[in-house]
Formats: sequence, structure tokens, C-alpha cells
Amino acid sequence: MGLPKIAVPEYQLTLPSTGKDIKYRPFLVKEEKLLLIAMEGQNEQEILTAVQNVISECVLEDIDANTLPMFDIEYIFLWLRAKSKGEIIDLKYTCPTCKGPIPVGFNIEDIKMHYDEKHSTKIELTNDLGVVFKYPNVALQKKISELPDDLTQIDMIFKTVFLCVDYIYDGETTYSSKDHTEKEMMDFLESLTDEQFQKLSVFYETMPKLKHELKLECKNKVKQEGKKKDKVCGYTEDLTLEGLASFFE
Repeated sequence: MGLPKIAVPEYQLTLPSTGKDIKYRPFLVKEEKLLLIAMEGQNEQEILTAVQNVISECVLEDIDANTLPMFDIEYIFLWLRAKSKGEIIDLKYTCPTCKGPIPVGFNIEDIKMHYDEKHSTKIELTNDLGVVFKYPNVALQKKISELPDDLTQIDMIFKTVFLCVDYIYDGETTYSSKDHTEKEMMDFLESLTDEQFQKLSVFYETMPKLKHELKLECKNKVKQEGKKKDKVCGYTEDLTLEGLASFFE
């Protein structure tokens, strides 16, 4: 006789990128093991692959985690974590004044996806010339991680922009990035004025992102010189958490 099967609850969330509702289940011990192994190695690429695999297993829909925008990946994983490990996240910061620990706890349900009203995948460079972007995804992140370590920061920026361009358009024609060589695409980017290239950065600066604001308040007791009674440190700071990594430091 086979062993009994344990019923696993199902939940629903809405994908930030499309507004589509998807069903998912909590990750199980076998999937948590994959995450723990990847995190022990502290290799960013291995962690990303583990997160991708866990999402593929836990989302009960026909989706390709490899092509989902990274902010979708972060949002799904945040809720997988909530339903698997609990909805309260506990973080600990070091007070810059007294150097003591400042514990902070908050509910995952309070973390919202932030949408900038200025955001668009379509960036107009002139009245009849522009660029349409595609969102960074796991596949693109892997390509970026494989770039040579000796690339300059500006070269890395150009490479990242190149990988995110879906197509270029002018008054009459669209030019898909997949139909042109990397050199052709890089030559186009390098032909832009500084003002035009800066416009492209708005796409990245305004992309949807996980965001939560909280207030640090240090309640540690500190000794007062020449006095018997300790005082409360009292240091305060407004803190904004953005992106999945900041919620699990």
C-alpha cells in the first residue's frame, strides 16, 4: 500500500505585468532544499536558477518562468514565501549611532508593487524615431551574468540596454532587434545624443518594483557618561525597501 498523499492548499495572485490571475501552491520541503543549497553557495546565478525552478513547480498554470519579467518573478516568489514560511518578515539593522541591533518586522501583505505613471516600454527619441523595450527576465539576467568581468561600467550599461531592446521604429518601419546583429544595434545606440540615451534610462528607472516604506527606531539603552541611569538611543530613520533582495537581507 502506498503512503498517503498530503493535500496542499492553492492560492491565487495577479501578475503585475499582465493583470492575469494565476494559481499557485506553497513550496514544499523538496523545493525549499533547492533554495537553501543555492543560498549556501552564495552564487547569484545559482540562486536565480533555484528561484526560477521553484516558481515553475509551484505555479499551477502554463507559464514560462524563464521569460517572465523579473518583477513578476520577485512578486510571485514573495507570495510563495509568505504562504510557505509565514507572512511576517523579520529583519535586523545596525544602529549607526549606538551600533546596537534594530529589529524590524512587517507583514508581506503590506508590501506593494509600485507603478510609476510615467513608465512606458515605448521611448520616443524624436517625433518619428523611438525604441520599444522588453522587460528584463531570467534569460536576460543569465546573459548579463555571463558578460566578461572586465567590462567597464559604461560597456555593461550599453550591453544591458541592447539586450532589452525589442525593436526600433521610425516613421515608416520597425526594426526588430532579433533581425539585426549586435554590432548594428550597438552602432545605433552609440549614434544617439547624450540627451536621447538618457531618455532610455527612464524605462529602467520607472519599471514596476516591489516597494515598502518603514521607520527604523532604535530603542537600545546606552550609558550616559558620568550618570547611573541609561538612556534610550532614540535614533530614527525612514527606510525604503525596493526589490526582492532587500526584503530577505
